[in-house]
Amino acid sequence: MVQERAFEDISEQAEARRHRILIVDDEAENLDLLASTLRRGNDIFKAQSGEAAMEILDKEEIHMLITDQRMPGISGTELLEKFREINDHAIRMLITGYADMKVAVDAINKGQVHRYISKPWDPAELRKIVAMELERYDLHDANRRLTKELIEKNERLESMNRELQRKNEEIERLANEQKQARDRALQMSEKLAKNNLELLKAQEEIKLQNVKLEAANKKLERLSITDGLTGFYNNRYMHQLLDSEMGRAKRYDLNLSVIMLDLDTFKEVNDTYGHPFGDIVLKHVTENIRHNIRETDWPTRYGGDEFVVILPHTGVERATYMAKRIHADVKATVLTAPNGDLIRPTVSVGIAYYPHHSTSTKEEMISLVDQALYQAKQQGRDRIVVAE
Repeated sequence: MVQERAFEDISEQAEARRHRILIVDDEAENLDLLASTLRRGNDIFKAQSGEAAMEILDKEEIHMLITDQRMPGISGTELLEKFREINDHAIRMLITGYADMKVAVDAINKGQVHRYISKPWDPAELRKIVAMELERYDLHDANRRLTKELIEKNERLESMNRELQRKNEEIERLANEQKQARDRALQMSEKLAKNNLELLKAQEEIKLQNVKLEAANKKLERLSITDGLTGFYNNRYMHQLLDSEMGRAKRYDLNLSVIMLDLDTFKEVNDTYGHPFGDIVLKHVTENIRHNIRETDWPTRYGGDEFVVILPHTGVERATYMAKRIHADVKATVLTAPNGDLIRPTVSVGIAYYPHHSTSTKEEMISLVDQALYQAKQQGRDRIVVAE
């Protein structure tokens, strides 16, 4: 019940708050379209260059910065890095074309960018991403405020303890000095009782604040390691999981397999039927994967339409069997596109495993399974290739 109240308090504060978003694009048409898409419930600031954006950042408190990558003067990633130096807690997002995708991925890995948006972007998807990132910002902000309140409560508690100790010493001195001071001692005892009650109330309040802080931290942790669309672990956490599982497999001489899946011709699906339908396809593939793995396995979204499944204590034969089940379930799926077309998705699958002469590190395991997936694509897609 206390945890539910903590989440309700944070949610009510987030709903009442208007966020301040700075949008930067050297093309006025794109700038106006972004502003109209995100204006509802937010205060929008616009700039057509990195230099103009810096002038706004010097004067205004900005909660989120969304910038195009390619602009005259300061580039998008350079602007986001300067903004991080001004406000490390604010949300930083990069809009980029396909040609700049490596720049966006590198920026995310370096911590310069929280999210990137590919052109052309979908307004509904953009609003959804912005709302999710602003929710994460509000949770971080609430976390900082709760921590500050907890420190203040602890300081007051220490002050009360010092006051209590001082008064106890005063009572003892008065009792030793003379018996005639009994009345005063009684009065002081009553005052002490009141202080003790206040102390107990303060301790209970601190416990409540600790519960709220713990609940907020747990939600933040979930958001930081999971992908919002599929519910799978995200790319960053996948590297941590694989590093840990590789260490365990090497330390105890255990089997470990990794499956990498890629949706075939998924870009054509997005281009033809739109990103919302593309998300539906991804969710169905997610369910196919989840249905065919064990509770001890680690499903992750590697990026875009690629998935990585880490299979601890699993040899290549078992991994191949599981990959065939996933491949067959996806291939048996029939989805109806918005225009009535029947879509039958397929996946290409690569499998790598340990022990293997080329998988002594996490990086080698990822490289090997990626090579296997590439071979599956080169051989005509819709197939499974095991690394040699």
